[in-house]
Amino acid sequence: MSQPTSTDTRAVIHKPPHRTDVEIVSVILYGGMSTDTKKNWRADLSASLSDLPIAILDPTCDAWDSTWIEDISFQPFKDQAKWEMDHAGVADVIVFHFGGKSDQPITLLELGLYAHTGKAVVCCQEDFSKKGNVQIVCERYGIAMCDTVEELRKKVRERLMAKLPGI
Repeated sequence: MSQPTSTDTRAVIHKPPHRTDVEIVSVILYGGMSTDTKKNWRADLSASLSDLPIAILDPTCDAWDSTWIEDISFQPFKDQAKWEMDHAGVADVIVFHFGGKSDQPITLLELGLYAHTGKAVVCCQEDFSKKGNVQIVCERYGIAMCDTVEELRKKVRERLMAKLPGI
């Protein structure tokens, strides 16, 4: 049973390890992690979408810590990876955020997995070390890329609004 948290009276955030059947318009958030609340792009984007009747699928696992082994034999890790892939499969919009000093190899992998779906919205900030790789993938699959969180909020909202009839 999912234990969602509300960002408002309309949007609902779902996080692992809780699984849910997503039956409304949804968006999943892929990208680097930030412990700095002033630079938390996920919280910023979620807050900007809180007035919409959507499911926000945030793959941030609060239980993750340094004891986790990134191997298929470690069940919590395996469950986390499956949660992300399963929810990306049902999401209407798949957001990718690249920024900061980390090379974000997992987010790059996820972009490679889902770029062809037509669901991707990509933000790649100027300071991202692998920006060229992201640009090439976006060019190949016709994905418009933005470079600020402000632009990302606008693009994601537009994409979601197109999926929400009567709003």
